[in-house]
Amino acid sequence: MFERCGYRAALYLLALIAAVNCSVFIYSQWYLPRFSSGLAVHAVAALVILVGLWLFSKIARYAGAAFYFLAVGSAAFAFWGFAGRVHVGVIWGATMGVLSLAAALILVFSKPFAKEFAAEREKRPAYKKYLLHAFTLAIVIAAGAAALVDVVAMFSSYQGQYGRRADEPNGSAHGAAR
Repeated sequence: MFERCGYRAALYLLALIAAVNCSVFIYSQWYLPRFSSGLAVHAVAALVILVGLWLFSKIARYAGAAFYFLAVGSAAFAFWGFAGRVHVGVIWGATMGVLSLAAALILVFSKPFAKEFAAEREKRPAYKKYLLHAFTLAIVIAAGAAALVDVVAMFSSYQGQYGRRADEPNGSAHGAAR
């Protein structure tokens, strides 16, 4: 089944997945704004995996395969017992389930892909090596910034929930006798 699925075919498939995810994200901005944050994760992850594979990153290959296997699992879980009407979300879920399964299987189990990926990785131009280092640094900085934002938001909500109340004169939560 995978005898024709090499590196170039995987890149085209990942570009298709990124295009579908980005188009559904743009659609969600207009018609389904409450779902746009979840769809943004899929769009950004698809683009990061595509760029990482183009730069011959082994981490992008295996992390991408894991992400796509999880996407297949979440699509299968969503369709378990589904008996509703067909709409854009259903079509997107089915499309992404099939494309994600194909991408994950190619990234992990395709021998032509593994051979071409290793060969191309060895003879890649120097600029792709430098771009890969910069790309990795950008991903680490973005992940660190996102984690920092989450930690700050967690502590600020903790302070707001259990901190001192500003409307009381002595700052106690129960109020003191005046």
